Amino acid sequence: MGGNEGDTRKLFSKATLLLGEQIGEIKEKSAIYRSSSWGFDSNNDFLNQLLILQTKLHPDELLHHCLQIEAKLGRMRNSGKGYTDRPIDIDILYFGAQIIKNESLIIPHPRLHERLFALIPLNEIIPDFIHPVLHKSNKSLLSLCSDKSKIEKLE
Repeated sequence: MGGNEGDTRKLFSKATLLLGEQIGEIKEKSAIYRSSSWGFDSNNDFLNQLLILQTKLHPDELLHHCLQIEAKLGRMRNSGKGYTDRPIDIDILYFGAQIIKNESLIIPHPRLHERLFALIPLNEIIPDFIHPVLHKSNKSLLSLCSDKSKIEKLE
């Protein structure tokens, strides 16, 4: 999860509750991290947190629920205008070792290996997990990442 508008910690708490109710059991949570915006300029830093959930949902159903939760928490999608500030963003980074590519969903997330704000929380929880497309562990992806963003662990 990520966000940089409003009370992000409160939104993370609400999102975590809703994800647990609608999607499945939350198995682990990373610390919360602060970083500057990625891919666009913003005056607001982002907070990010990784959750690991166990679900019986199909990946497309999971995406549908994530988008509904984002909307419920104030997210308005910008119809392809690029990256913008947002109250909450819920991305699916992995779905086990599955590889999914269709018009609405790509898993593993296609840019997770380029983003420290994703790789650092992944390494906190599952450093040895192997990316099913790149065939490298999260630990290896972190060491190879060219992103130079400053990431601060908050808790």
